[in-house]
Amino acid sequence: MSQIFAIGTSHKHAPVKVRERVAFAEEELPEALAELQESFAKEAAILSTCNRTELYVVPKRSEVTPDKLMGWLSDNRDVELGPNQFFSLSAHSAARHLMEVAAGIDSQVIGDIQIIGQVKEAYQRAKENSSLGPMLTRLFETALRSGKRVKTETNLFTGAVSVSYVAVELARKIFYPLESQHALVVGAGNTGELTAVSLYGRGVRGVSVTNRTALRAEELIGRLRFGKLLQWESMIEQLHRYDIVIVATGSRDYVLSYEAVEKAAAARSGHQMLIVDLSVPRNVDPRVSEIPNVFCKDLNDLNSVIETNVEKRREEIPKAEAIITKELEEFAAWHRVAPVRPVIADLQQHAESIAHEMLEANRGRFSEDDFKNIEKLVGSVVKKIIGLPMSHLLNAREDPETAIRRAEHVRDLFGLRKEE
Repeated sequence: MSQIFAIGTSHKHAPVKVRERVAFAEEELPEALAELQESFAKEAAILSTCNRTELYVVPKRSEVTPDKLMGWLSDNRDVELGPNQFFSLSAHSAARHLMEVAAGIDSQVIGDIQIIGQVKEAYQRAKENSSLGPMLTRLFETALRSGKRVKTETNLFTGAVSVSYVAVELARKIFYPLESQHALVVGAGNTGELTAVSLYGRGVRGVSVTNRTALRAEELIGRLRFGKLLQWESMIEQLHRYDIVIVATGSRDYVLSYEAVEKAAAARSGHQMLIVDLSVPRNVDPRVSEIPNVFCKDLNDLNSVIETNVEKRREEIPKAEAIITKELEEFAAWHRVAPVRPVIADLQQHAESIAHEMLEANRGRFSEDDFKNIEKLVGSVVKKIIGLPMSHLLNAREDPETAIRRAEHVRDLFGLRKEE
């Protein structure tokens, strides 16, 4: 397999302080994809979540290498990644990686239910920006199908553990029972929604939601059928009322400053407060952890809780890997014959066109019933004639370069149009 690169960084390679600098906001994707296409990529997609930023590229020239793509990523994000802070994969390994990501195997929380939606979102954004072609379209569709199969055919996603779920489990360890606590969810995106659901599922009835755009928070509360709206402008003033604050926004700046949390903590008369920052970049000033009676955690701090919650899921990984291997084999088979598919389609169209022309020229010589029989006979003969060269091309799929050469010979032999 060739002509597919996957490069980037994730929770496995870099701490959150690095990942937050590499991450792309949704509004930055169109320009980034356009830059990749202009300089490096025939096809491109960017997967950017709280735990990973990954580029998937089909290069437009042989001179394009993973190192050049990493250089572009570092320049674009204005961050220097150390040699151990990124990964670089190509061909078969790149394809498998995306499938493992979509299946939840590569997540910080094994079986993170959010990841399939995030892969789908990356696929849709690339599609909307016309940066996909047949190769990445097929790869992303195969990866999404793999993820769905793993979800339905294994227990890897059982319990729906996600970083949101883990954040609530952490709150449960500090404040038990949770029923009497008041919680604020800052951000009304997918992570915010899952966080609110997890809080409510653990018995928290005093759930409030705030978002910079109030309408989005109102829509979320309407879908959930629980929760109260806290106006964004009132958040800092009302912060002291909440025992648990879980932050998950797309802001590139701190939404909770040290000074704001210090003031809120002072107003709580010594009562403990938990703040969990699920955002990348971080939305809570890390110095908040220094404030007495305030527990401040970010994504890196969730690892110990994650490990205790995912042990059973590890037992399902071999089943998931088996599904991925099967899907990867089918993708690889498609990939090997992809270069000859256009000539096969042209050959079939050319032969059918000639047969149709000859049949129409002689239609008047036969009765309607006889003509139908002759039409079927000619169709069978055409399939027999073109079947041999088509089979010859497909049998060469173990060697794509040979297949391409044979495809060109078939074009010359049958006088087919040359590809652009």
